[in-house]
Amino acid sequence: MRFKPEQHFRMADRLSELALNQTDLKRIAELEALARVFRRLAVRAYMSTDPSMKRRDWSEFTDETTLVGLIDPPTLWGPLEEWESFLKDLESMPPSKQLRLLIEQAEEAIVRRKLGLVL
Repeated sequence: MRFKPEQHFRMADRLSELALNQTDLKRIAELEALARVFRRLAVRAYMSTDPSMKRRDWSEFTDETTLVGLIDPPTLWGPLEEWESFLKDLESMPPSKQLRLLIEQAEEAIVRRKLGLVL
């Protein structure tokens, strides 16, 4: 049985909400790590239905370098076009672990907007 991207996002949001109510730092980290997995599953599930989004080879994003002159991300409620432009700007930068997290965040924001999960 395959789950829809919306279902994965719902589970990720539920786990993040649970993490907010925790006092144990280790438990918070565990819940947020699980939430990240569900967010990536949602993005991956959506990518299989949208030919305009491409899957990435994350193997090159292993460098520990810090990013100089980072681009400010759009607001959480920014429109789809701003997030797509932000992602395009990120793709032009050299790969690193920090950049991977920003790309994942941008992809998630784009998918949520395409699914109508953000007003």
